[in-house]
Amino acid sequence: MTAAQLSLGGLALAVAILVFTAVRWWRRGRELPGVAALVGGLLVGLLSALCTGGLLGFAARRLTTEATNPLGNRLGGTGSDQLLPQAAPAGMSAGGGVATTVLLVLLVLAWRCCDHQLRRQVTAGIVSGSALGLAGGISGLAATTLIPAANHLGDQILAALY
Repeated sequence: MTAAQLSLGGLALAVAILVFTAVRWWRRGRELPGVAALVGGLLVGLLSALCTGGLLGFAARRLTTEATNPLGNRLGGTGSDQLLPQAAPAGMSAGGGVATTVLLVLLVLAWRCCDHQLRRQVTAGIVSGSALGLAGGISGLAATTLIPAANHLGDQILAALY
């Protein structure tokens, strides 16, 4: 799989979507389902971007390279197409991939029960998380915090099935 990189415009767009969604959630009364939808989307998007292979990693990288980067570059103007340094491998194991897939299935099930506002928050979280997962600093932070937790959860799931 070829490595995907985040551009400055893509980074700006991902942060803008995240800030816009968070401000909108704040103004609507700071309801718990709204923040849960946003955080769930961010988590699945970020973990998908950190998958080293498979369909989840492919989808997250394709979303960033085919949608977030080009749109952000158009909005940002001249110089926004400069690519950020490539993120280092995060160290996700097969168990982490299983945990990410289970989280995705739970998010899809929650999606089916949500109204349009919560679906937009989930989508905003996924788009932002998949792009921000390719930024070096955020992927490094996730590699030290989220990846060990995802690997452990996935290993527990796999151990229960064996």
